[in-house]
Amino acid sequence: MLDTGQRIALLGHELGHYANGDTRQGVVLGNALQSLHTWYYLLSRIERPTLPETLLNACYLVPRGVVVAVATALDHLTLRATQRGEYLADSFAARCGSTAAAVGLMDALLVSDSAEATLLRESNALRTQRSGGRAAGAAESGLWERLAAYVESIPAGEYERQRRRSALRGHSVDSTHPPTHLRRSRLLAVAALPATVTVDSARGAALRAELSGARGLVARRVLNGG
Repeated sequence: MLDTGQRIALLGHELGHYANGDTRQGVVLGNALQSLHTWYYLLSRIERPTLPETLLNACYLVPRGVVVAVATALDHLTLRATQRGEYLADSFAARCGSTAAAVGLMDALLVSDSAEATLLRESNALRTQRSGGRAAGAAESGLWERLAAYVESIPAGEYERQRRRSALRGHSVDSTHPPTHLRRSRLLAVAALPATVTVDSARGAALRAELSGARGLVARRVLNGG
């Protein structure tokens, strides 16, 4: 659902966390948080357990509680620095893909719920088609094109409505990100930047070819409810 400039801005944002010395991406805290998330996954409760697994779930209660407590403490202690890191990464996104592309990326976040609903409809439609004996190949091959076409069809008024709704309700990607409307306003409050990273048609075609396998794999997972 992103155009080329917005994808570059997104990559610039993620790489900007490392370039700007984001606290949570450092060697110590980054590895600590990753380890805690891994331990939380390993200690997660087993659903619909057998009797031995019920006992195992009980044994997991205390260590899982410790992991949650430590992760929560680190989250709160680094929250301010992390939100500052997001703003700096947004600036890096604008430098790489242009201010317009970075702002467009913010707008795309505001309609992500609509995009998710579209993918859910596609998944449900495929299940109905399968019950009628139709193959899934066509649905998988054109999934991303249909999603992009849907997002392209969203009128400008809907984006404006979502921006106002974001300002009222404080939309953010998650608890570690500042409100999306504040991130967008900050980008627009300074002089617009041109893109420093551009992709010509030949490189764009090479990138699409390189990602084609991954696109198909993710499409199958999405349509299969994964």
